[in-house]
Amino acid sequence: MKYKLIFFSLFLNIAIFGQNLAQGESYFTKKQYSKARPVYETLLKHKPNDALINFRLARCCYELKDFESAIEHFLLAGKKYPERNLFLGDSYFKTYRFEESLLAYQTYLSGLKPDDSEILEIKLKINNVEKASKLMSKVDDIVIVDSLVVNKSDFLRFYKFSSELGKLSQELLKLNARQTIDKIKYTTQRKDRVYYSDSIQGQMDIFTSYKLLDTWSDTVSVSNVINTSANENYPFLLLDGITMYFASDGENSMGGYDIFITRYTPASDSFLAPENVGFPFNSPANDYMMVIDEQRKLGWFATDRYQPAGKVKIYTFVPNDVTTIIRTENNDSLRSLAQLKIYRKLTKKLPETTVSNNIPIKETDKQIEFVINDSVVYNHLSQFKSGEAIKLWAEMETLSEELKNKKIQLGKLRVEYSTSKTEEVRTPISTKIIDFEKQIIVMENNLTIKKLQVRNAENQYLRK
Repeated sequence: MKYKLIFFSLFLNIAIFGQNLAQGESYFTKKQYSKARPVYETLLKHKPNDALINFRLARCCYELKDFESAIEHFLLAGKKYPERNLFLGDSYFKTYRFEESLLAYQTYLSGLKPDDSEILEIKLKINNVEKASKLMSKVDDIVIVDSLVVNKSDFLRFYKFSSELGKLSQELLKLNARQTIDKIKYTTQRKDRVYYSDSIQGQMDIFTSYKLLDTWSDTVSVSNVINTSANENYPFLLLDGITMYFASDGENSMGGYDIFITRYTPASDSFLAPENVGFPFNSPANDYMMVIDEQRKLGWFATDRYQPAGKVKIYTFVPNDVTTIIRTENNDSLRSLAQLKIYRKLTKKLPETTVSNNIPIKETDKQIEFVINDSVVYNHLSQFKSGEAIKLWAEMETLSEELKNKKIQLGKLRVEYSTSKTEEVRTPISTKIIDFEKQIIVMENNLTIKKLQVRNAENQYLRK
């Protein structure tokens, strides 16, 4: 009887596993990655070293832009799937691990046939990685004043700078049924010259015109040095009338739009060769619309890094008079600084004139999405009424960060376990993995409880 129960339990587990695997494959085939991911995560608890399940989970993480988890599971999937090197190259690139990205791309490239149509694309990716790798040696150490996530369709209205800098306007230009692009116009403070972007046969370039006595001059390309066969957009001229910032997705960009700086030279009546402003302003994503107020010592730029479609983050920062390059032997710290995952915050109060002309600096303006009850959803911390709820929220964020770090450590242990060759080495790692898994379950439960406590505290206050 005992053996029959064991056999039945084993048979039932196999049947459930097969059913879950089929469900995961169904979601995956339909590209429903957010639904497929938890199914594969459950399956991995039963088969942690299964190559296919790890590869499928890695692809889900990749498509959901969780590149750290994608890397972990692509490595656990092993070398059975050649395309994993392509995805690893992308994932390493997105996480600023450029040496690993280059190696992954080169490995993938070496496996392609000489006439494969992918070769050109992979070589472009390698070129972007090499450019990014060089820029990592010159990460600028800036102070961040504020950041704000807004809709890209009207992001310029959040650039709260003084009219003394001139005027910027944004118009949405529909290129085709699928693509809408920003048409930016900058007018100088004296209103005697304009720089603006426009489309010529689907390609964006920057043009200029200046005011005559009672009319405007003919529009001309701002410069052949600035306008290339790629897209140039988002122009801004400093008060010196010489220095221009703009964005380009051309050959000197590391991917998407990058911010560039150039200067006009009256002697040659032309602009100098533009320079990529580098990290942390630029990234593998789209970065643009640099505005510098030299008098008030403030700057702004926009980026869609880590943002969902249709959203951008605007950073307000203190520009350095001279580029201050970060010197550190800690590669993890350097990557975090380059990504703006960590940065120096403003520790002194800004002049009153500056604050009045710009976005208020408040930690409570941080954007969130938190359901209070069936009819109330908060989008900013400033919406909380209960002091107890705010205190619990801070505790919740601390727990969340600890949980995230614990999962990263667990991922590294799993990779270490899978690459170890002897049982003597694997056994203590296995013990650590089991211990970490137990800790994570407890932490996840505590985080759920903390969320309920925040919600309850706020609802109790609202019912008063």
